[in-house]
Amino acid sequence: MIDRLLIVDTMALFHRSRNALCRTMGEISTSSGAPTTGTYGFLNSLFSIIEQYNFDCVIPVYDRGGNWRKKEDSEYKADRERSSDAHYADLGLLVEEVLPTLGFAPCGVEGFEADDIIATIARKSHAYREIFILTCDQDLLQLVNNRVKVILFNSAKKVKLVDIDGVVDIFGVFPSEVKYFKALAGDSSDNVAGIKGIGPKTAVKIIQECTPSLEDEVGDFTGADRIAFHPRVRHDAATFLANLRLVTLEHDVPNLVWFASTPPPLTAVSAVFTALEFNSYLKPARFNKIKSALRIIA
Repeated sequence: MIDRLLIVDTMALFHRSRNALCRTMGEISTSSGAPTTGTYGFLNSLFSIIEQYNFDCVIPVYDRGGNWRKKEDSEYKADRERSSDAHYADLGLLVEEVLPTLGFAPCGVEGFEADDIIATIARKSHAYREIFILTCDQDLLQLVNNRVKVILFNSAKKVKLVDIDGVVDIFGVFPSEVKYFKALAGDSSDNVAGIKGIGPKTAVKIIQECTPSLEDEVGDFTGADRIAFHPRVRHDAATFLANLRLVTLEHDVPNLVWFASTPPPLTAVSAVFTALEFNSYLKPARFNKIKSALRIIA
C-alpha cells in the first residue's frame, strides 16, 4: 500500500485564505492587473501543510457548478453573497493554470459539490494507508474513520488534526452520525434550518436514544428511520429527512476520474512564480522548501 494521500477542499481553502489576505493586505494583483490574492494565500496555506507531512499524493478538488442541492432546495446556501469578478478570475487562475503547472490535477464534476467528490475519492482510494482531508469546513468530519482524518485549517497557526475522538469532542456524536446531527439541529453555514425546538444538545440526546444496543432487534430500520420515529421528531419527520438528504455526502459520484499528483519540471515552477510575481517564493531558502514539498529533484 502507498502511505499518505491528501485531498484538498480547494474552494474552502481558497475562500478562507483570500478573505484573510484581503482583510490584512487588500487585493493583490500582478503589474498587468491579474488578481492573485486567493492564489497566493491558497499556495501559502497548502505549502505550509505539505511541509508538515510527507504526502505521497495531493489531489485538489473544486466545484464545477450546477449544484444539485440548490436545484432541489432553493434555500440551500441561498444566504451567501455573490463573489466579485476578481474573486472568480483569481480562482480560475489557480484551478486552470497554477495548480496544473505545479503538478496537481484539480478534480471536479458538474452537478456535485466538492464535498461529494472528496467523499467519493476518500471511499475509493484503497491503495492508501492513510487519507487526510484539508478543509475549513466541518461538514467533512462525517468522513472520518480509522483511515481518514481531517485537517481543519483556520490559519497557518490554527490547524487541528481531527480523528474519530476529535469528531466526538466537536459534535458529541460519531462521524457516521454527524449527518443526523446536522439534519436535526440545522447547519447555518449552508442555510439548512433544523427542526424547531431542537438544538445541538437535544440533537445529541435524540441520536443517542436512537442508537440500538447489542441486544436490540433493529430489523430493516436504519438510523434515519429510528430518528424519524422519535417522539421529538416524528411530527417533523419530513423536514428531518429532507435535511438529511441535503447534508449527507454522496459517496459514489458518477463519471468521476482523478489523477495522482506528479513532480513538475523545475523550470515550469520557476516560470509560473515569475509570471505571478510571487518573488518571495523565488528566494533560495523558500524555493528549496517548495521544491521539497513538490518532490522536485533537481
